[in-house]
Amino acid sequence: MKIRDLKFLTDENISPKVVSFLRQKGFDITDVKEERWHGTEDKRLMEMAYKEKMFIITHDVDFGTLAINEGVSFYGIIYLRLKNVKVSNVINVLEKLLMLDTDLQEGALIVVEDARLRIRTI
Repeated sequence: MKIRDLKFLTDENISPKVVSFLRQKGFDITDVKEERWHGTEDKRLMEMAYKEKMFIITHDVDFGTLAINEGVSFYGIIYLRLKNVKVSNVINVLEKLLMLDTDLQEGALIVVEDARLRIRTI
């Protein structure tokens, strides 16, 4: 599957402006804040996203830890490991990611750092 075909679950640490940007680009977004799922355990969010075939977008390393160290099932994770988490930078980074024509598989963990992108399938 291509990035442009994905559905996303945005974690509560993702700005509403980033959610709006993704929707303007035509992506199907479920936002934790809008759904009033504040404080929902990460494992539970991973279960919901897996069931609905959504990639989680987050700044929280815990999702990757749960997937890698604890073997929690997940559909996909985009971990934004950025030094600058200002909205304009996050949007800029996501815009570059979304332009990639990469084929992704279920179980892809995408780590986006300031200068590089790593895709790992678990």
